[in-house]
Amino acid sequence: MEERKGILDYLGQVFVIFGVTLLGVAVTCCAVGAEAREYSSMFALGREGIPLGTVFEYLLSSVCITLLRFLFFTDALLKKMSMTKRTVGMLVSVVCMIGIFAHVFGWFPVDEPKCWVAFFMCFAVCFVVSLSASALRERRENKKLAEALKRWKEGQDGNAGKNA
Repeated sequence: MEERKGILDYLGQVFVIFGVTLLGVAVTCCAVGAEAREYSSMFALGREGIPLGTVFEYLLSSVCITLLRFLFFTDALLKKMSMTKRTVGMLVSVVCMIGIFAHVFGWFPVDEPKCWVAFFMCFAVCFVVSLSASALRERRENKKLAEALKRWKEGQDGNAGKNA
């Protein structure tokens, strides 16, 4: 059973995505900012930082990703789609969105294959880390639920003996 989420839950998701994204860009900026300065608006300041416009662009992308997540992973619109299809749809949508943002905001030259290779490598790493974290969290929650159910059943069995 999925609990209903409020606006603060979605804002929390936006800022988690935003924070992780900015951390990734900041690390990349430190590593290759000087060399990438001519390639990307994200690295216009080299190793000195991330341009303010880029920060707001990433905030907008975080909002869009959260909206896509809402569309694909709640039953608001897609009631009968399997989880695998939802995940693939979400991934394809995010890649398309990033492509549009890259073109519009000059994040990287969209006509250069090496830029797309670098993007897909980063995306794959982020996806695997995110998937692993989600799977770990779900396993931990399932273990807690199983333990609570076991305690509840033991309590029910103890009560049944008292009532007899």
